[in-house]
Amino acid sequence: DPCYNYTELDETWRSINNTHASVRNCDKYVSWSGWYRLFINGVSAHIPDTCVERSSCGTNIALWMRGGHPTVTDGVVTRDVCGYAASYCCAYGSYPIKVKACPGNYYVYELVRTTFCDSAYCADTGSINTSSTSVTPVTISPGNVTHCV
Repeated sequence: DPCYNYTELDETWRSINNTHASVRNCDKYVSWSGWYRLFINGVSAHIPDTCVERSSCGTNIALWMRGGHPTVTDGVVTRDVCGYAASYCCAYGSYPIKVKACPGNYYVYELVRTTFCDSAYCADTGSINTSSTSVTPVTISPGNVTHCV
């Protein structure tokens, strides 16, 4: 069970509060192996599940997880990882990673190598979004449609 067999990843530079750092870290050359639990200064953390601004997390392209965090009963789920660029929250990505919610209110991740620098996984100690797989259909009338150019 990865909840009890993981590597601790406690690198303060990964914090979402580390903005415009002089050193740009990159996860392209990390040989990820197995499951990881994130910490910031010994405090349990998680990969953010909402868009993270450029130049955060000690890197240029801050990677966040799309799709929300699972619950313990969901078991292991797959989520895409994205990076913000060019006014689009998921311009870079999507890397599928595995995530598991563990008893004790923490998460473990099976991370994969990124394909470009400077990009790195972020860590956040704030609140999380547990997965919501139900989608409420929305009816859009033709007069409300906006076209992008």
